[in-house]
Amino acid sequence: MIKRLTGILLFSCITACLSAQNFSFDIPRKKDAFATNLLSLLNDAQFRFAHVKGKLLSKTDSVHLGSQIYQNKVFLPGATAARYVQDSTFYLEYFFGEYPIIEEASEALNNLTTRVSKAMNNRVVVLSHDWGTGGEIIKENKISYAMHNGFFHYNIALQVTKILMRDNYRLAFQVYSGRPFYYNWIMKNEPFGGFNFVKSVKNTFQFFDNRSADCPAEIPTFTCRGKTTSSDSTLINYSKDGFFELMQARSEYEVVFSNLRAGLGNQYVFFTVPFRQPYFSRVAFVKFDDVDQSKRRTLILSLVQKNKEITDPSPYKREYKIELIFAY
Repeated sequence: MIKRLTGILLFSCITACLSAQNFSFDIPRKKDAFATNLLSLLNDAQFRFAHVKGKLLSKTDSVHLGSQIYQNKVFLPGATAARYVQDSTFYLEYFFGEYPIIEEASEALNNLTTRVSKAMNNRVVVLSHDWGTGGEIIKENKISYAMHNGFFHYNIALQVTKILMRDNYRLAFQVYSGRPFYYNWIMKNEPFGGFNFVKSVKNTFQFFDNRSADCPAEIPTFTCRGKTTSSDSTLINYSKDGFFELMQARSEYEVVFSNLRAGLGNQYVFFTVPFRQPYFSRVAFVKFDDVDQSKRRTLILSLVQKNKEITDPSPYKREYKIELIFAY
């Protein structure tokens, strides 16, 4: 009985720990207007900046034709203009000047990145892109809030853009609304097991580009259920069935989860996937370098009850399975 209870508590703790991170900031007591205002904006992001949005200024925008532009009530020191933009998403946009040459704009970009990082107590992950001169955005720094065991999805973007009409460069600063996903680091030297299993998983990742293969590779103890499509994604489905006790299924799920973390290594990060009945847990793995990609290769591990509703009063008729889904 004690062993059974320990398993329940362990599973509950792991599930809670994966989703317990809260995207919020303590406002500094020091009178630094930039840091105070920026952190206030970030705290308000999950509410679609309800405390920032002002009156409607325009129902169209010269860049995003379907955007509605609102007044932005919060000022960031150093900004020359500010606005609240509402289109397919909601974000705040500030402009930090225009520059005649790319070198000056790049220096301003780096200085503003340092300023933002300092306001966030230097607990950030910065992803830099140099897109070249072929498009509107020339350079971009994406910034996310980091903690000791992971980081939130990038929700700040600093961009150097080209203004063709005036042949100069503008520095723009954007903060996006919403509650960002939290990605967990995979620590080095985690206990490793299931070598053949993890090797097969990695091989399956390599077959993603083979669109004709419904079951590109065998994964030990898992059965391939073929390929399906969902929205704009292709899914290759594997499952391990035959669990008639929830604790047995949970225990095996934790073994698979542990082996994936250790085997995939710190090139990958993982995050919880929102779920409801009949799922008990869902965790996804993605390469750290692909986190900001709209089309990214993802491995989803799930514990799910088969066929019967969770509220079924006949526990002996229940069956559980572990799913491995490769999405691309």
